[in-house]
Amino acid sequence: MIQSMMGRTIRWYEADWYNPEAEIYTPVRWRFEPVKFGAETIEYTLAEGPHVGRHAIQRFHYLKLAPGIESTVWTEESGAVVHITWFLESQTSHRFASGPAWLMQDLPDVYAGSNQDPEFVRKIRELAENGQQFPYRNVSDWGYFEVLD
Repeated sequence: MIQSMMGRTIRWYEADWYNPEAEIYTPVRWRFEPVKFGAETIEYTLAEGPHVGRHAIQRFHYLKLAPGIESTVWTEESGAVVHITWFLESQTSHRFASGPAWLMQDLPDVYAGSNQDPEFVRKIRELAENGQQFPYRNVSDWGYFEVLD
């Protein structure tokens, strides 16, 4: 078993998220590759999923909850909040995310870009200023990961 996510590079899969509009679990597959954990940042690229091509470097808050269980949480440039609980022994994860209405209504078309690209960040900020914020939409799903280093 790995001792911590910090300093690791992984391939991460998430699936089966709850769609509140349909009131059903939807089999959507997300593959993030690579995902790199730094001392204060997580860097990820979405290789498969609703907004494939998404690349971001996010500053996160980290907490070791118990032996073999860690938590990361961050706020994205859109205002979305993402919380991941990492279960190291089973190499599984639970993701909870909450995003503004404008983002969650059009996620695939809006969010395929890099938060390191000034033009992408400008576009997201403009959408955030002009788009409908509420109600926030919540996503909760389970996943697993493979350690690459």
